[in-house]
Amino acid sequence: MELQTGSEKAGDDTALRWRALNPQIAAAGLASAESRLRRKVADLSGSRRNLDELSRVYSILSTAHRSGDAIEVFASPAEAALLIEEAMARCRSEVISAQPGEGGPAEEVRPATARDVELLGRGVRLRFLYRESSLHHPSTRSHVSRVTAAGAHVRTSAELFGRLMVVDRSVAFVPHHRVAGGAAVVRDRSVVTLLREAFDHAWGRAHAVEDGRTKPAELSDLHRTVLRLLSEGARDETIARRLGVSLRTCRKYVAEIFEAIGAESRFQAGYLAAQRGLLK
Repeated sequence: MELQTGSEKAGDDTALRWRALNPQIAAAGLASAESRLRRKVADLSGSRRNLDELSRVYSILSTAHRSGDAIEVFASPAEAALLIEEAMARCRSEVISAQPGEGGPAEEVRPATARDVELLGRGVRLRFLYRESSLHHPSTRSHVSRVTAAGAHVRTSAELFGRLMVVDRSVAFVPHHRVAGGAAVVRDRSVVTLLREAFDHAWGRAHAVEDGRTKPAELSDLHRTVLRLLSEGARDETIARRLGVSLRTCRKYVAEIFEAIGAESRFQAGYLAAQRGLLK
């Protein structure tokens, strides 16, 4: 429809009138609008495809980036030590550490002792695993005495699976595969969790330490008698006869003693028993 103005008679006011138009005129305008809309939809579809491709590339690159950061290897002992100190400085809840070595010089151990005491003062829980023989090293024994007095939990084992440190359950440090003093820094949560489980397994089989000395194993009088006979070099048959038990039962007692004090052999059982005062 088209609106028109005109006059029917001279002197009349201007009148408004509607006139019908061909619908194809409106159809032509609609077709033009539809064409512009189709072009817009095509442009949007192209942008969507580009975004989908960029998302795929981003996913690949970000995954590669995360994998690269999950494990970093540092051959420089100085860099490795710096990273450990940084992680310890940021620590808020827990540090676990397995130390299978014999201990370092006193001048190297003292700063670590001061750092650990400071962490304990901040409420950080410390759990340390040492090889039993390392407590014969004066600097290690001094370190253990100070940190246990400050609240650290320390245990010893005849053998350890390797050197390990995990800070706040989020980052682990393991030795470099070739360079002494170097380290691999692990941040992958699955790997860190597995390392913690290995530590907890060893922790459960280790022996508590108090004031730098291994806590005596709790043995019955019967076990102590067997242990004394073992230290004297008695054979299983002799011990069984002295106790009036079967050979099988005697060997069961020996196995229980080995488990309780963490011994792997008769010689080691005698040595650990003497060291811990179990023969008195």
